[in-house]
Amino acid sequence: MKHVLLALAALGTPLPASAQIPPPPESVKPVLRHSMPLRGVTCQDSEQWDRMFEQTNVRNVTCPQLYPVLPKAGKANGKAVIVVPGGGYQFVSIEQEGFRVADALAARGYSAFVLKYRTLPTPRENGAFMAEMAKLFGNLGKGELKDDPPAVDDLAAALTMVHDGAAARGIDPGTIGVVGFSAGSRTAIRLLERKAEAKLAENVALVYPPMTQAVKGGPRPPMFLAIAVDDPLFVQGGLGLLQSWMSESPKIEAHLYSAGSHGFGMAAKGTTSDLWIDQYIAWLDRH
Repeated sequence: MKHVLLALAALGTPLPASAQIPPPPESVKPVLRHSMPLRGVTCQDSEQWDRMFEQTNVRNVTCPQLYPVLPKAGKANGKAVIVVPGGGYQFVSIEQEGFRVADALAARGYSAFVLKYRTLPTPRENGAFMAEMAKLFGNLGKGELKDDPPAVDDLAAALTMVHDGAAARGIDPGTIGVVGFSAGSRTAIRLLERKAEAKLAENVALVYPPMTQAVKGGPRPPMFLAIAVDDPLFVQGGLGLLQSWMSESPKIEAHLYSAGSHGFGMAAKGTTSDLWIDQYIAWLDRH
């Protein structure tokens, strides 16, 4: 049971008030992948990379970067996707909802770009950080996550960067999509409301997004949605987001899984939510 509680905390699943606070994560060196700094952001390199429960996350990000994950030579299909991990704006789930997703996309011919966006400040000491996260995620599905405008700015800048560099990478600028997870999907929603930048996204995927959110204005590109019925965000909001979107556009594919909870990402959960990545890519192939 203890192992289950720790894993749930790491993935952002709510913990009961009586649950034991997980042990602090292990600090690790940054993942060595090629990255591109986003233009126009003044920052200090204060980020912390953590390893816990076989996952790597990064927090206290002040220097946003874009990590290109590209197909092998001769395998590119000319389409691109920007991957926006979750983490409650407290950290970026850079591996589970970032690099592993991008690797799967690149293996199928897509040029993927993982966004490491700016996060809210968290305690630098690992034990204090985990205690704070237990409180935050213990309230998942009981309220609304506060917005993080810098993360939205970073996604807008990432879209512009990929769009402007599309020709050099053999990408059709009219095929750039965005896939966001949890807080990352909220970031995509907020970007859609900023009409000018959102026009650069040809399609959008929301994976376990806050279902209470109604997109207030902006374009309605084709949308893919994936969430599990035992996700606290689905319990909280039901089909609210989906119904709101459908009232304005029928261009939707939605997958409601019988189990998987919150934060299934690329983890093998032993449920049909494990199939989401193949279903998403199949949808992308037809757009």
